[in-house]
Amino acid sequence: MALTLPRGLGPVRLIVIFCILLSVLVFRSHYLPSPHAAKHAAKAFSSSSSNWLSAIRSPQMDDTSDVAADYHYSTRAFSKGKGLGAEIQKVEKTLKDISMDAAMEEFERSFFSPISSSSSSSSVSKATPTPSLAVKPVVKPAPEPLKPSCRDLPGADKVVVIVKTGATEAFARLPQQLLTLADCVPNFMVFSDMEQDMGDHHIYDALDEVGKEYKDNHDDFKFYNQVRQSHLTHGDVSLLGSEKGWNLDKWKNIPMLHKAYTKYPKADWFMTIDADTYLGWSNLLLMLAQMDPNKPVYSGCVYWHGPTSFAQGGTGYLLSRAAVKKFEKVRTKEKIADWEKETSTICCGDVMLGVAMKHAGVEVTGAWPMFQIDPPSKMTWTDRYWCTPAITWHHSPTYEVEALWDFEQDWLNKTSNGKKYGSVPYLYRDAFEYFAAPTIAKEKKDWDNLSGDKIFTKPVEDHVKENRDWDGKNDEEKQKMWDELSDLQKAAAGSIKKCKEACAEDTECIQWSFHPGTCQLQKTIKLGHSTDGELETTSGWMLDRINEFKKDRKDCKPKWEIPK
Repeated sequence: MALTLPRGLGPVRLIVIFCILLSVLVFRSHYLPSPHAAKHAAKAFSSSSSNWLSAIRSPQMDDTSDVAADYHYSTRAFSKGKGLGAEIQKVEKTLKDISMDAAMEEFERSFFSPISSSSSSSSVSKATPTPSLAVKPVVKPAPEPLKPSCRDLPGADKVVVIVKTGATEAFARLPQQLLTLADCVPNFMVFSDMEQDMGDHHIYDALDEVGKEYKDNHDDFKFYNQVRQSHLTHGDVSLLGSEKGWNLDKWKNIPMLHKAYTKYPKADWFMTIDADTYLGWSNLLLMLAQMDPNKPVYSGCVYWHGPTSFAQGGTGYLLSRAAVKKFEKVRTKEKIADWEKETSTICCGDVMLGVAMKHAGVEVTGAWPMFQIDPPSKMTWTDRYWCTPAITWHHSPTYEVEALWDFEQDWLNKTSNGKKYGSVPYLYRDAFEYFAAPTIAKEKKDWDNLSGDKIFTKPVEDHVKENRDWDGKNDEEKQKMWDELSDLQKAAAGSIKKCKEACAEDTECIQWSFHPGTCQLQKTIKLGHSTDGELETTSGWMLDRINEFKKDRKDCKPKWEIPK
């Protein structure tokens, strides 16, 4: 069967249409990057002439003048007629009046659509592949990350938070601080015994300015150099030992305070914590709003080392601007030499800071129980804590740092309804409702709630280690304890049921735990943790007594222990 063309569309006209289509596509892909270039090309089209058949012999269409000539010839060939010629004249006019992107849209509507509806157009498109159009994607700038609301709490920009860690533990403990607290604190500094970066955060070497006498000769700094050498050779510094890292740690407290003050001399407050301490940021700011930075304040959980009183470093300690200025005033070369000499023989860096602050004439004051030593799992929920705002939680493993962070963010969002964001402190009572209340039960298998005020254990050679005070006694003491028990108490060591009954009989008992051979009672509330099933540990709480305890303290106001 012979192939026939539609009526009115001869071979010559078909070739012309094909050339126009191909020329326009190449023209749009390669020569219309901007309106300026489009105007230049249009000018060339109107002034050039060439044989349009060369387009058929030149498949790559590399020469701009050939394209311009093809377009000029085609438009001239149809300029006196109707149909395609008229449409092309419209496009030429449009190119002069509007941007090239809009012109091409107009051209496609008026030129491509009518042709694609005809059978001849379909035949041409099958015979000739259409070149791909080079479209430059619009690149939008990445949006800035949202700043958390806790970063804008009143007074946040006036506080420097110092986190102390060591190179051997940094990657085990520090990431959780960087993922939580660092988001809220505008002035955040991390000090270690080696300078390095962790993500976007810089870790400062607290010891780089220690005297050469000690860095070259003291045993502690042999480890310091070993850590640095291992890091330079891409070794795992976490394998080098925690005990040596602890010995080196005592050198950090005094120099890192000076470095923090040097960087932020206009700050009102300097708050120092260990990497395994959770800091309740919103509660800290609410407390500081009630204090005067112009008064010399050095505060925390007060401990004693011989005659020296000091704020325990793990629970965190707070220094006012006035206190740090006093410290800086006595920080002479002679005094630094004295401090380094004493540090070389003493146990701990927080003790040495207490020594330095006494030299500066600043006495330590207590902030307990707002600053305290346990995380929620080990916390003793007593009357003394119940209505007190919680600020620091020491000995918090990474999963409890995360849990405390979630709790604080939940509290801020929950209490902001109708009130100013971050204006309501959370109390230990509120932390109990979040952490402990959903978990405690009459009986919970594979759980140790850390009971231990009273231990009922029959001394036997193969008894499971209790990890309580009972194990610290000798055989005679253990036997005497057993002999002094009542029949019910002795029976309690034999079964879960009897252990529970022993707790119920004791009016002070509020919880119990049992594993074969031992029953333990507790007169305060503790949460504890899950245990390996092989230990066969079961715990329980006297829920009615706990509810009475909570009911008696339902309406309590925050008891701030404001440092003086």
